[in-house]
Amino acid sequence: MHTEVSQKSAERPKRVRRTGPYKAADARRQTILETAIEHFAQWGYFNSSMPKIAADVGLTKAGLMHHFGSKEELLSAVLELRDQRAISAFFAEDFQNDPVRYFGQVAAQAAFNESQPGLTQMFTVLAAESSNEEHPAHQYFQQRYESIVEAASGILTPMIAAGTLRQGTDVRQVAAEILAVVDGFTIQWALDKTNTSLHSTVFNYVDRLSRSVTTDGRGLAD
Repeated sequence: MHTEVSQKSAERPKRVRRTGPYKAADARRQTILETAIEHFAQWGYFNSSMPKIAADVGLTKAGLMHHFGSKEELLSAVLELRDQRAISAFFAEDFQNDPVRYFGQVAAQAAFNESQPGLTQMFTVLAAESSNEEHPAHQYFQQRYESIVEAASGILTPMIAAGTLRQGTDVRQVAAEILAVVDGFTIQWALDKTNTSLHSTVFNYVDRLSRSVTTDGRGLAD
């Protein structure tokens, strides 16, 4: 018995705790990412400067490039950070074939985005800039829209068989519509944060959508 336990313990991957210089490097990378978000949000990708980002975190350009080898690599890390935050916070759960729960998470993500104006504004600026085929994020945004529609369709499709979404619902169209409308509301909010609430507008939209496609006509406000 003890031998078996020992063998299992030996086979179990050891958890490496990052301390000392490793932990400091992780903290510095995080600071760089947050600073890059602010720069990309304010000036866009093309007009943001690696030396200026470096200066804002107390590094030389060479010091910054020790953590991120190029401006393109820094941009990729920023976009990856945003995606990781969104997926882990809002769409990793089992929705148990309840479309209202899913639509509720769309509204919850809008509330989170509104609480992170720098990150959200950066994303809006980069999305507009990336229509240029030479932009380093062009392919990312192309793939982003397709992958989000695919993922949302995968969540919504079983709900038709489960009887919680109306028969004949075009889940891909619903997913694409949500993406387009939320992105549009986000642009409006970025232009006028004082008079526009991103969460409220998205909440009201997905509430109406939920009532139109759920079999029992439930909405988020119920």
